[in-house]
Amino acid sequence: MSDKPSIMNSKKGFTIVELAVVLVLVGILIALGVRMIGPLTQRAKISETKGTIDAAIESLVGYAATNHRLPTVAEFTGAVKKPNDAWGNVLLYVVDANLTTIPAGSTDTICGRKATNLTVRSCVNAGCTTFTDTPNVAYIIFSGGANVNNQVAATGAVSSPPPVTTVNIYDTGLNVDNYAGDLGGARVEPVDDIARWVTLNELRTKAGCAGQQLKILNNELPSGSVTASYGSNVYGDGGIPFTAGGNYRWCLQTATGVLAADLPGFTVTPNIVNVNCQALAEGTWGQANNLQLSKPAGSGTAGSYSVTVFVRDNADTAGTNDNIASRAFVVTVSP
Repeated sequence: MSDKPSIMNSKKGFTIVELAVVLVLVGILIALGVRMIGPLTQRAKISETKGTIDAAIESLVGYAATNHRLPTVAEFTGAVKKPNDAWGNVLLYVVDANLTTIPAGSTDTICGRKATNLTVRSCVNAGCTTFTDTPNVAYIIFSGGANVNNQVAATGAVSSPPPVTTVNIYDTGLNVDNYAGDLGGARVEPVDDIARWVTLNELRTKAGCAGQQLKILNNELPSGSVTASYGSNVYGDGGIPFTAGGNYRWCLQTATGVLAADLPGFTVTPNIVNVNCQALAEGTWGQANNLQLSKPAGSGTAGSYSVTVFVRDNADTAGTNDNIASRAFVVTVSP
């Protein structure tokens, strides 16, 4: 019989000390794993919410292209595929109310506009003394984040007056709460809101309606003579026309604001002449389908005269944020 020990007899098990060390290591690994689950879950929810908001942004672009307007606040949840963020809370929607209703007599409320009543202010510090403004925003979609705290400080539809509403959106991590209307009132805590917005130009381009803004069609005015009568119309196009009393409002701008001095012998209809048309109140502009320059035969003085025609539409029915277009002309009168 061999004196060598058997294989079975040579096996050794863990000592109590070794087993204790293994259990301690396993416990440490489990604790680290549990500690990492929270942040990883939070990152996953943030990523999911960003994707949900991006999808909602595109859904509203499609809605606008089909309906020629944006949905109202009440219509928002039905206009997007997924109206809730990853924490189960409904996404918040801020929109210029002028973009949600098509004016009577018109077929569109987006393509003809140049401006909105909504500005996003991206704040770098809690006091928002350092910021970057993005004007003419069509709509904002955002989530209150894990803390369910609306720190964007806005909700619902924005309309005029005031002419422009500025919405503050703060960098993540800043201790802020400018909105007391949500759950728990004012709660100053690190910002975790997730927000996206679309400007009017972006919306117009994505909806396929670029090039339909308010403009003056004429490139030049015909020349005339002292001996002959003169008549020429300036035409507007696009924008949001008025439904009664003439499609647009008009103003003729000249060097002194006196037609007899700046374009002798001529009359203008509507008869609104000023040295600074844009400074005039909307109600003082003349309303008509087009602007007409005319003079009878035998009147006027030979020369070249510079004038600028301004036209404005009814884009902002409740305020003064209408579209305005202008074009400079030279009227040449020969002897």
